[in-house]
Amino acid sequence: MSFTGIFGLVLLGILAVSLLGPSKLPQGLEQLWLMLANFRRSQTDVPPLSLEEARRVWKASENPLYDLIQILYGAVEHLVELRRRIFYVLGALLVGAIVAGIFASRLLKLLTIPAKGVQLIVLRPTDMVWTYMEVIFSAAAVVALPVLLYQALLFIRPALETPQEISVFRSIAIVGTPLVAFFFMLGITFAYFIMLPFGLKYLQSFGSELATANWNIREYFSFVLAVLLWIGAAFETPLIMALLARLGLVSPKAMIRQWRYAIVGIAFVAAAITPTVDPVNMALVMGPLVGLYFLGVIMARAVYKPRVSSRYPLNL
Repeated sequence: MSFTGIFGLVLLGILAVSLLGPSKLPQGLEQLWLMLANFRRSQTDVPPLSLEEARRVWKASENPLYDLIQILYGAVEHLVELRRRIFYVLGALLVGAIVAGIFASRLLKLLTIPAKGVQLIVLRPTDMVWTYMEVIFSAAAVVALPVLLYQALLFIRPALETPQEISVFRSIAIVGTPLVAFFFMLGITFAYFIMLPFGLKYLQSFGSELATANWNIREYFSFVLAVLLWIGAAFETPLIMALLARLGLVSPKAMIRQWRYAIVGIAFVAAAITPTVDPVNMALVMGPLVGLYFLGVIMARAVYKPRVSSRYPLNL
């Protein structure tokens, strides 16, 4: 997993909030910034700045980093609460990792079943270690998913004010949390029993007249876990559509009118997450996703609440 881009910055931010503490995070950024600024000044024989002098310079220059630090100072209370929620999620991940570690051998054997007739090989001394770790932490993430959602809901709960927002929160907390886990496991089940056997059989037979399939075990498990988790996430589509409708952001009528665009988007998603590019395997993915889209329309119609007042209405 790469720590570049936005995803990496988010992970580093979470790590910084968890380890440094919310109150020390903006102070640490200021001290690091001041140290770098004074280092550059020392290269040109310019006297160093004190923290107060640096703050005046940064404010006068309208530097966006200075604005970010001020936001962090003002959000210390929220960051404290966020840190507490992160520790709960990390605790759930730890428990999930311990449970997955106990059953790791069984999980590995279970995940090798779709690769019937293929010899899995180890190319590097550390491949098996990384394979066990990847399987354990992937299983832990699945186990901790309901806890993650619940803690996220508790974090945003104090910001809700209107009766509609509170009603949506209760609906998500009571009904949405178990449904998220259900649809995610439904997607994993579909990927494991239907999609992976067809896809891996095709990959095994492709070019079999030239070479015998012997796959690196680490790459095989990375591939299988990626397919399982992505398909599980894709099966959350109806819940996302229902949430947008419940918030009044999109109406079911608009969803039905845009069905052609939805199918084109589903085709792109299927092409991205399907193990192979042949029409049969793409159809195996597209079929359930199209069905989930129309299931999402039905669920959206059941929970739709038009926005009473909106400056920019989206449900036209």
